[in-house]
Order: sequence, then C-alpha cells, then structure tokens
Amino acid sequence: MTSGTGQLPDARPVLQRWLTNAPLTHPVRVMEAAEGTNPSVRASLDTLETMVSALDTAGAGDARWRKKIVEFGKLASMGQFLEMRAEFVLALALSGAKIGYQLGDTTVSNPDILVQDRSGSALAGIEVTARAPQNINELVEQVESASGGLFDVSLTFDRYPSRLQPAIVKDVVAAVRTLAAGDTAVGQVVPVDDPKNAGPVKITVQVGPGTGVVRWEVAGGVLDSVLGASEYAVFEAGIGEQKAAQGGSLGGTPVLLVVDVSRYGAAWLRPGTVWAQRLAGHAKFTPVFPFAGIAVMRQSLDQPSLVDVGVGLSPHLPRSARQTLQDLCKTLDWPCA
Repeated sequence: MTSGTGQLPDARPVLQRWLTNAPLTHPVRVMEAAEGTNPSVRASLDTLETMVSALDTAGAGDARWRKKIVEFGKLASMGQFLEMRAEFVLALALSGAKIGYQLGDTTVSNPDILVQDRSGSALAGIEVTARAPQNINELVEQVESASGGLFDVSLTFDRYPSRLQPAIVKDVVAAVRTLAAGDTAVGQVVPVDDPKNAGPVKITVQVGPGTGVVRWEVAGGVLDSVLGASEYAVFEAGIGEQKAAQGGSLGGTPVLLVVDVSRYGAAWLRPGTVWAQRLAGHAKFTPVFPFAGIAVMRQSLDQPSLVDVGVGLSPHLPRSARQTLQDLCKTLDWPCA
C-alpha cells in the first residue's frame, strides 16, 4: 500500500494489489486522496473494487490479464483510466452474458478483446477507445492561470469542438489577457478552423468580476451540429494507422470498434437505439472503413455496467460477418442496426 492515500491497507484488497507500486499521481490514487471529503468518489472506488475483483477472479492465472494489471498500475491520466475502465465494463458484459473471450495479444496488432466460440477460436474482435474534445481541459487550466484569481472568465462555443490545437489555446489566453486589461464589458471572438472539427467553431471570450472561476458551454440551439461533431469524432476514432491495423488484424473475422462517448458533450442526449440507426446509415461507412461496425457506449463511475450502447454495422459487410455481429448483439441485448 502506497502511503499518503488515507486508505486502510485492507480496504479494497484487489484494487490495492492492482495498484502495487503505483505513484500518488495515479488517477485512482488521486481519487483515494479525495474520497474522505467526497462520498461520490468513495462510491466510485467501491464500484471499481467490485469490477476488478470479478475480473481478477475470471482472469486468474492468465498471462494477458497479468500484463493488463501491470498496465493499470502505470496509468498516468484520468483519460487513460476511463479508457481502460471501458474495457473492463465490456469484459464484464461478456462474462455476464456467458460469452467466452480473452484479451488481445499486445505483442502483435490485435483488438483489445477477442470474442471466442466454444472451440476457443476467435469469433469476433472488439477494439475499445474513448473520445473527448482534445485540449479543453488544458484550455481551462491555462485560462485559470491567466486570471490569477482576479476575475471570472466565460467561454462560449457556438458548436461542440472535437479538438482545440495548442495555437488556439494560446489565442484564447491572449484574448483573456487583452480583455482583462481593457473593457471587460465586451467579448472577443476566437475563430477555430480545424479539419478535425465538424465545421468552423467560434469561441466567445468574456471576463467579469470574480475570483478566477472559468466556465465554458456550448451555445443552445439545434443539436444537429453538436451531435454531428460527435458522429465525426466516432468515425475518426477508427481511421488512424494503428486503429485501422487493429480493425483488419483478424483477417475475415469481424472487428467491432467500441467508442466511449461519456465525456463527449451532447452525445449522451442520443439513446443507443438512435445511435445504432445513425451509425449504420452514415456516409463515412465506406467499403474501405477498417471496422465491421461501430458501437457507441457510455459508462458511469458509480456503475459497473454499461449505461447505454448502440451498434451500427457497415452496410458493406459480408452476410456471414453481419450475422455473427448481429447474433453477438442479440446475446448481449445491445441495439443493433
């Protein structure tokens, strides 16, 4: 047990074993340090103990799970933790449905999870990733630093961004400083033109009296652009060189890309049944898209299971691969289109 967490050595024994030698900067260690004053954090840690206990039992003696546990202890950010937690949620979903699986072989290009038939052969693959707008956290941190606790800052996006590049972060911080030094009653607009976003984005920056609070929001209006950004990000998750290799790594065996959109703005407003239809009919599902289907999922730190999920299958799938994934979704009770 690493000292400084305020946690008793015998509390959450499996989680503590998984965290052996993990530094105090590990995201779970940070949560442990906060649980004494935050009951919701304590509940999240208890849920995590339930999850890792079940996985620890199921993977006992498995070399790939031992490697995964080592990786867990080396996580360096909350984003990395949430992405691995999404893998855990999916593994538990498969176990709960009595579907055989094993973790992918990380020594070669492989999906995160290999779904197996009764003979132990790979029936399908599942590659897990997560999407959140890049650099919003960095933007907020830098704006907070620029305010120095002397004034509040409001950032309003006219549509949800998929990415804010470092140059844009610098432009927003410069706007904050300019406004703070002049007339704080007016705002300044910072344009964002980035192909990673679903379209041009405008950030309206305003400052006012306060103690350094930074608020950001997406302007109200039609949700098409907001959800369009989410759809764009989901498909973008599957076309990087590494992800594309994983999508085709099993030959003719279909691989499903599962994207956790829990932190992606308005994505939660669309239920899994609707996501399934939207994904299946999307123009980005071209014949060369490397995955057989995409699932959009959400998780919650206080629940060990999926909050919602929807699966869209490529219209270009061979009949046998389509049937395999449809049968898998039916067994898991996942909406599929």
